[in-house]
Amino acid sequence: MRKANLVLILVLALAACGPAGGSAETISACRPTLDDLARLFSGVEVPSYFETENPVKQGGEFDAMEYFSVFDHLSMKPGYVLDYVYHYDGMGGHPILYFRPQEQPPYQSEADLPTTGDWSAYLDYIQAEDTPEGYFQFAVMEMVAGQFYLFWHAGYNDLQIVCDKTEVNKIVSDLSKDGFGLPMSLASRARAALLNEIEPQVVIGEQTVEVRIVTFSKWGGFFLTTETISRSAPHKILDVQQKNLVPYDCGIMF
Repeated sequence: MRKANLVLILVLALAACGPAGGSAETISACRPTLDDLARLFSGVEVPSYFETENPVKQGGEFDAMEYFSVFDHLSMKPGYVLDYVYHYDGMGGHPILYFRPQEQPPYQSEADLPTTGDWSAYLDYIQAEDTPEGYFQFAVMEMVAGQFYLFWHAGYNDLQIVCDKTEVNKIVSDLSKDGFGLPMSLASRARAALLNEIEPQVVIGEQTVEVRIVTFSKWGGFFLTTETISRSAPHKILDVQQKNLVPYDCGIMF
């Protein structure tokens, strides 16, 4: 009897704290948000002077703070900014995001980054509005924030957020048209045709939030990604679960 009572108490406690305490809300603004993000990156190309060892920004590059013009339910912690340096080597290049106090000068290059400290924990300094849209944007920010100025092998980071069934159909159709890699197999096309409930969903519990997003990569296929995020700031990603809904690999190696 005592053991049974203890189990019951634990179950009730988890229900009160976790996402199970709320109901799932579908994010209808997924497509407009990603369209705005695409416009933000329109014309953004890797500067030629980044294609050298330990490159230095020269001015006029993409400003990471522009993310908040798209993710309007997010903001940096007052007094801090989001910034980056660029990593380049013989295999490719990509940005390295970091946070810094507003009054602190930017780091000039990767070589200037501190060897200690939590400078890379920029998500701890991003504040999410306590709404389904806020936590959805936080999860998307975590997934795609480093997807600009990708060069050569860094192109493996091609993760796409999928908003609805129309987009699933378009992705599958485009794979047979763009000439990049292998077409999707008939078995995988059949599985993609059966996908439903694609729209992102957010469940807000008392202490944690669960964000469910369907994603696609040419090196893996369609996945359901479920992130559990702490509701109180600083928001921490406590757990990430991935389920492969439709397997696919383009067969290309950079």
